[in-house]
Amino acid sequence: MRIPLWVEASRLRVLVFGGGSVGTRRARFFRSAGAEVRVVAREVSPELGTLGVEIKRVDLRMYDPSPDIQWADVVVIAVSDVELAERLYKLADSMGKLVNDATDASRTHVVVPYEREVAGLRIAVTSEGAAGTPARLSLDVIEKCLERSWIPLFYAVYSALKKEAKAKIPDAKKRLRFYQMLAEDEIFMSHVKNRREEEALARGRELLEKVAHNSQA
Repeated sequence: MRIPLWVEASRLRVLVFGGGSVGTRRARFFRSAGAEVRVVAREVSPELGTLGVEIKRVDLRMYDPSPDIQWADVVVIAVSDVELAERLYKLADSMGKLVNDATDASRTHVVVPYEREVAGLRIAVTSEGAAGTPARLSLDVIEKCLERSWIPLFYAVYSALKKEAKAKIPDAKKRLRFYQMLAEDEIFMSHVKNRREEEALARGRELLEKVAHNSQA
């Protein structure tokens, strides 16, 4: 079973087999997030040379990629040759590596979703290989839905109050109690849902003062 996670990419070493359009997109994706990326392929796209990734030009049909796989945390398979892709997958899998197999979604360990930031929230969507275009276009629907809702205001007010709470309430458990109070307080949520930002902030600060005062008592 796959589970959604946010991973600090700057801690990853990513090996990409294949220098075509898919391999280039994967290399760009991981490199732009700070990962160390190595591309192994006989031919590579012009863009790869501009991404700041390591490139090893080899014929994978005649090359032992074991040392490269051992180096990596994540292995991306983006080659068009079906037999080669299967051999690379089996080797990486046998070495205990997490694999993003662009040639066969059913055996991939790491899914690269479509993602976007909307009103401070990062939204990621995937069909796990079943229907990529609907998954990608669903982000447009999600974005429009969120932008029309009260969530962006809630995010702005909540994040501001959370910052103030960290300065006033040292105890993490008591801060969590305050966060819960915000979501459960009918007056606060009414202001949020009716787009009354100043009133929502004022009510939130009123609740914050009560919690802070009780924490000091």
